[in-house]
Amino acid sequence: MPIKLLRRTTYFRLLDAARERDKLREEREAYEDSIRALQCQVDELRDALADAERSRADTEAGIPGLVERRVEERILEMSVSRRRFEQLAEDRAQLVELYIEKLTSLACRFALESVETQHNRGLLVLLVDARNMDPGHFSDFHEGQAEYLDHDEFRGIDRQPHIFSPNAYNVFEYMGGKELRLSDEGDVLGYEERDGALIVDLCGIIVRTRQMVEGVRSYKVYSKVERLMDGSARHSAAIYGSSLDEVLVAIAVSEETNHVTVFRDGRFVQAYDPHGDRIISRADYFGESSSEQPSRVLPMTPPRRHVANDLDVDLDAVES
Repeated sequence: MPIKLLRRTTYFRLLDAARERDKLREEREAYEDSIRALQCQVDELRDALADAERSRADTEAGIPGLVERRVEERILEMSVSRRRFEQLAEDRAQLVELYIEKLTSLACRFALESVETQHNRGLLVLLVDARNMDPGHFSDFHEGQAEYLDHDEFRGIDRQPHIFSPNAYNVFEYMGGKELRLSDEGDVLGYEERDGALIVDLCGIIVRTRQMVEGVRSYKVYSKVERLMDGSARHSAAIYGSSLDEVLVAIAVSEETNHVTVFRDGRFVQAYDPHGDRIISRADYFGESSSEQPSRVLPMTPPRRHVANDLDVDLDAVES
């Protein structure tokens, strides 16, 4: 059989093609090894997730029993009957709702006066169970700031800024004001907003001003808060703050729109528009009807507008 000789160029072209084929084969094998390794990792992660879900399910199944045992221990510590304990718990819940209604009324008054005086003022109020307060959740807004409540006007039982006393609204007004900024030589540099939150404890007393809510997280990274349709950094701090275990409610007043917004358990409850004197429900806010409601929700009723002077203010709730 005659032997056909290849031209030099043809031989090198075929040789290059063979080498390219071997290279592609090696790359394919490397990719396949990588895919198998990734698949092993996926399987391991899937198994770990299944174990975590089973552990969570077991933990959640045991929570009612743990709660019941803790309640029984607490009843024994208090030396009361279960019926009396339940009455005390109900009394506490009613007191919390009363505080929330009052704080909402004060915030609505603050917003109405901002509209009437044409001043843009923002506000954030948190009702907190101080006994369970995590010190890592809050801090002074400015390092070294002086606490406004340490002034003499708030000293003594008759002067404490309880939310049912006139002094409480004085603190609201203070938070709506501006801080004068001076140079080292005493020259006026400008004005600074008094940012941060008011902290109200379960005695109904404002205990801290200008507090920062630490570690604010949004719905994008934190499943305990829902997505806001609008709002500022203050609203983000409010909805995140309301999701914390020690916070029972967060109320934000927008500096831009004067709207009063109530958040509970990381969710929007409702808002008040002082310009139209109307309540904005969840359905209005999200543009859809929803029968689901956040826990511990009480209808919000804004105060009536005052018609005489600053000392003649009707804080009775407006009937819807």
